Amino acid sequence: MTAGPARISLWRYSPAIILFAIVIADVRQLSDADLWVHILSGRELLAHGSLPSTNIYSYSAPTFRWLHHEWLSEVILSSLFDSFGPFGLKLLKFICTAGTISFVVLAESETGAPAGVQATILVVAAVILVPSMQFRPQLFDFFALSAIVAMLCRHNWRGTAPLWLAIPIVAIWSNLHGGFFIGLTAMGVYGTATLLQDIYMGRGPRRGLVILAIAAAAAASTLCTFLIPPARETWFTLIYSIRNPTTAGTITDWKPLIASMTTAPRGSLEKKYFFLVLSFFGAAVVSVILKPKGNDAPLIAVAAVLLATAFAAQRNIAIATIAVVPVFANHLGLLLRRHEATAPATPRAGRFVMEALIAIVAIAIARSSGILKPGIAAPGYPADAVNFMNRHALAGNVLADYAWGGFVIWHGGSGTKVFIDSRYDLGYPPAVIADFLALDRDEAGAARTLEAYPTDFVLTNPRGREATVMDSQRDWRLIYRDDAASLYARVNSPAARLDGVPFKGTATRAFFP
Repeated sequence: MTAGPARISLWRYSPAIILFAIVIADVRQLSDADLWVHILSGRELLAHGSLPSTNIYSYSAPTFRWLHHEWLSEVILSSLFDSFGPFGLKLLKFICTAGTISFVVLAESETGAPAGVQATILVVAAVILVPSMQFRPQLFDFFALSAIVAMLCRHNWRGTAPLWLAIPIVAIWSNLHGGFFIGLTAMGVYGTATLLQDIYMGRGPRRGLVILAIAAAAAASTLCTFLIPPARETWFTLIYSIRNPTTAGTITDWKPLIASMTTAPRGSLEKKYFFLVLSFFGAAVVSVILKPKGNDAPLIAVAAVLLATAFAAQRNIAIATIAVVPVFANHLGLLLRRHEATAPATPRAGRFVMEALIAIVAIAIARSSGILKPGIAAPGYPADAVNFMNRHALAGNVLADYAWGGFVIWHGGSGTKVFIDSRYDLGYPPAVIADFLALDRDEAGAARTLEAYPTDFVLTNPRGREATVMDSQRDWRLIYRDDAASLYARVNSPAARLDGVPFKGTATRAFFP
C-alpha cells in the first residue's frame, strides 16, 4: 500500500466554514407531511409495544395491513416531542445534520485536497442537502451513511480503518429506517472493488475478502429486526414499497432525476436546484475523467452506484452527494493542487477575521431561517379550515389532500378518519390510491370516488383540480373556503345547512403540531 496523501482537515483550517455548511444544510425548518403520523405512531409503540395491525386512522381501508419500517425513529421522534416539544425535534434535526456534515468533512480530509477545494465542495454539497434534511427518519440514513463513507475513505487512503463499526451501525440503522440497505450496498461495492483491484495489482484477495466479510456480518446484523416485535415487518415493508409500480409516477421524490429536471417549471427554484445537482455531479465526473489516477477506485465505484440511484429517484440525491464529495474533492484537488501551492498564504490575522465573518454570517442565517426559533412552520396546511370544523363540531370521514391526511388525523374532532394520508402504500391498497388519484387529477372515475366511499367532507386546495371537480358536483356544497383550503359537505348533511355557508375565512400561518 502506498502512503496516503497529506491530510488537510477543515476542522483545523476553517471551523467556521463547517459551521456555515451545517447551518446551510439545516436551513429548511418546515414540517413534513409525515411528521404528525410519525409522532402518533411513536406514541402507539411506547404505549402498546406495537402498532395496530390495521389502519385505524382510515375509513377507506380500515382493514388494510399497516406496514412500517422505522419503528425506532418514530419512538425517538415522539419521545423528543412529548418531552421537549418542537424544540426537541429541531435539536434532533440539527444534531443529525451536524453529524452528517462532520463526517463529510472527515471524508474530505482523507483526500489531501487543498483546503479551498474541500471548503467549496462542502458548501455546495450542503446546499444540495437542504431539501433532504427534513423532520423525517431519513435523517438517520444520511448520518449513518456519511459515517460509513468516512470510514471507507480512511481505509482507502490509510490502509486501515475500524470498518467493523459498520456492523453495529447497520444493526441500529435497520431499526431506524429502511434505507439501511444503502449502507450495505456501499460496503459491498467497496469490498468488491477492493478485491478486484488488489487481485489485478498482485496484492492478493485478503483485504477485499475481509471487507466483504464485514459487509456480510453487517447484513446478518439486520436479522435482529426479526427478534424485535415492532421491527419484524421491516423487510416485507421495504420490498413491498420498492416493488410498487405506481410509486415513481405519483410520489414526487421517487421521480427520476432527469424527469424531475425537465418537468420542473421554467425559472422555478426547483428547476434551478436540479440544475445545480446535475452540474455538481457532472463536474465530479469530469474531474475523474481529467485526472483518473487518484488511488480511489473503490470509492469511485461506490459513488457511481449511489449516483445511479439518484438518477433513478430524486430522493437519493443526498446519499449520492455524500458518496460523491470525497471523490470530487480528491480529483479536483489533484487538478488544482499545483495552482494552490503557488497561491500566497493568508496572514494569521486575516484568517482570524475571515473566520469571524463567516461565523457571524452563519449565525445570522440561523436566526433568520428559524433554526434558533422554537417553532416549526407548517405553511400550506388547512389549519383554519380544520379549526372551522372543530368550532362547529363537524367530524366524520374526511377526504383530504394526500399531504394533509396526517394533519387532519392529528387535529380533527373525535371520530374523524381520513381517506388517505402520506403513508401512501404502507397504509392503503392500490385500489384506494387509484381512486384518490382519479379525483385529485380530475380523471375518469373522479365522481365514482365520491360515490363509492362513505365520505362526509372533502378538504382540498382551492386552486387544484379536485376543487374544480367538487364545484361541479350537485350533491356537494362548499361550506368553507380560505386561501389555503376549500371544505365541502354533502348537501343533505347538517354541515351544509349551517347558517352563513359558505363561510369565507382567512388562512393564517400554521405551526407544527
